[in-house]
Amino acid sequence: MKKTLVSHPSKPNIPVIALQAVLTNCFNYEHLGRLREVHPHWDEIAGQLLNSGYYKLLERSDKLLMALQRKVVSDPGLHYATNVLTNIQVHILNPVDIMRAVIDEGQKPTRVCCFPYGVILDKTFLLLDRVEAMLHGSYEETVNWEPVAKLAKKAASHYRGNLERVMEERMGENLRLKAAQRIIRLESFVVDAQVAKLEKESNKAKEDLRWEIDQLHQKNSQLRKDNREMKANQMRLEARVEALEQKFKTLARLLS
Repeated sequence: MKKTLVSHPSKPNIPVIALQAVLTNCFNYEHLGRLREVHPHWDEIAGQLLNSGYYKLLERSDKLLMALQRKVVSDPGLHYATNVLTNIQVHILNPVDIMRAVIDEGQKPTRVCCFPYGVILDKTFLLLDRVEAMLHGSYEETVNWEPVAKLAKKAASHYRGNLERVMEERMGENLRLKAAQRIIRLESFVVDAQVAKLEKESNKAKEDLRWEIDQLHQKNSQLRKDNREMKANQMRLEARVEALEQKFKTLARLLS
């Protein structure tokens, strides 16, 4: 039997936009968490999508709560939906909020961590769908959020026991790298400032030298002009002296 070699897709083989589109449209967050193991490049993109999903979940939850609080005054039937959403925030979103610092750090160029519990995102989005349906008039008697709350509690416990110390070390290393980058940027800024200062001083010296040369050219031109005028005056004086000498000679001959 002929063997077929299967290699991991590498970054050059799959365009980033195409891979993002496939991962976004074809897989839920739980599957994205598993696909991180396929290839480092997949890990990077899937991690970004998981973080993005976490922030979308927080934003949607906050917007729903504000909408419910505005309408519950005039529609008492929304009290249950408001209570469900409050429980979602308290018992699901709050426990996993311990990862927020490292996830926030993951929004920056040097990623520390992504939100690793995709199943919680999927199930919580489904809960929010039901809450939003109640907001628009589709009332339900029960929304079973407790199983997801148990998952969130387990996730928080897993993070504390297995990931928190590693993430803190990564954050420390990340902060050290950022500090080193800031020092390099500062040194580069100082060097650039010194170069700019030297260039400015050099340009000023060139301008001063050019001005002095122009002044010398002007003085030289004036001296040449003065010299020509002096020679012309000298020639006129010599001509007058010669004319006077001729007159004296003529008078001397007449008187002799």
